[in-house]
Amino acid sequence: MENTAPAAPSLFQHAVKHAAILGVISIVLTLAAYIIDYSLMVSMGFGLFSFAVYLGYGIYAGIQYRKESGGYLAFGKAFQHGFITFAISALISTVFTILLYTVIDSELPSKLTEASMENAAAMMEKFGAPEDAIEEALAKQKEETEKRFTAVGMLTGYAFTLIGCAIFALISGAVVKRKEPEMQ
Repeated sequence: MENTAPAAPSLFQHAVKHAAILGVISIVLTLAAYIIDYSLMVSMGFGLFSFAVYLGYGIYAGIQYRKESGGYLAFGKAFQHGFITFAISALISTVFTILLYTVIDSELPSKLTEASMENAAAMMEKFGAPEDAIEEALAKQKEETEKRFTAVGMLTGYAFTLIGCAIFALISGAVVKRKEPEMQ
């Protein structure tokens, strides 16, 4: 009887499966913030928490792929797995956010813009910025923030998000990679 090891899972299929899971996690986090207090959606603390969850799950998914692939994974493959996972989950999150802002609660973008302006003003005041500088900075930021919360702004933002996905994939790839021991 022949002893055959199970075939390694397809990198793409494995990454897409975990991207879907991460996309759902992103939607749940967004909905939780929206339900608890929508201003959380523009807070630095919530953003950092979300980043930690995304990166943590991406590393977990990469480690699972490495285990299912025989326990070893080159950095390039670990990076590819991470990038696919992060990029597809970010797309899922972007599509949901567009639905949230345009269909579910079309007033949310203006509320988030206002909350973002309040956060920015509080931070500038905390650092002792002069009142006229605060007013000028907030006027510029309001225009940029309003554009960011439109469907076109979010799709454009997704293009920049891909850069973040690549950075996350570099980090997760560095954590997940494991070289096979060299035989002598």
